[in-house]
Amino acid sequence: MTTTLLVPIDESPWADAAVGTALRLAGASVEDTLIVGLHVVSVTHLSGHLLRDLAGLLGFEPVLVPEHVELVYRKQGQKLLERFEERCAEAGVRCRSLLETGAVLARLVHHASTADLVVMGARGERELTHPGSGGTLAERFVREAPVSVLCTGREPVEFRGITVGYDGSDGASCALREVRHLRERVDAEIRLAYVVDERQPRDFDPLERGVRTLERHAIPATTARLIGEPHEALAADLDETGHDLLVLGYRGRSLLRDLLLGRVTERVLRVADVSLLIAR
Repeated sequence: MTTTLLVPIDESPWADAAVGTALRLAGASVEDTLIVGLHVVSVTHLSGHLLRDLAGLLGFEPVLVPEHVELVYRKQGQKLLERFEERCAEAGVRCRSLLETGAVLARLVHHASTADLVVMGARGERELTHPGSGGTLAERFVREAPVSVLCTGREPVEFRGITVGYDGSDGASCALREVRHLRERVDAEIRLAYVVDERQPRDFDPLERGVRTLERHAIPATTARLIGEPHEALAADLDETGHDLLVLGYRGRSLLRDLLLGRVTERVLRVADVSLLIAR
């Protein structure tokens, strides 16, 4: 059985960290792993058909540019993919490169449908020129992704420890499933962290159930009850423990608070400099 990891490639350090993380996962797996590197050129040239060109003329992706400009972007993308292939070859990991033209989000969603996990930078090239705005693509993609997504920080995940934001919800159960898959590859310490929700009864504590679930799979875990805003409390807990990966379910316990991407997950992606695995 082959596990496929999809990695969007661009010129940012976050994309480099995503490649490094994917290589770490592939190298630690006893199963065959294929890493697919995808670079999308979001510009194209005039086709001569008004309806086909209309979106680009209005400024939507892919943006219309002269043909020689598109060629420059494609050459840059090819160099990025060649560097990706070299890293995979050095690590002895099987890979495949895809260079496409189109709307970046649409192409990512399309290829994610054939992947087991997407590993991507939490920020992108735009963050280098417009600090604070480079995570928009990751947020939009996570909302539409058909599989789990691991968003990396500026450094590759070394799996020194994994913290799971656990609230007993269906989303949290998905997070535990992803942890079980990770533990088949990496021998990382697992910690279940519940951020106390004042809307729940005072004696509500889902941690015991989460621990029992992992114990059935012979995975030991420590626990922590945290106080404060969830995204801040979880990020601070990672700093304190030295863990370098946070795992959250796509949706938490409250659907009202977790519409679209989810309040906690969204805030972690936006403001916390941590690597985050969003479980679907």
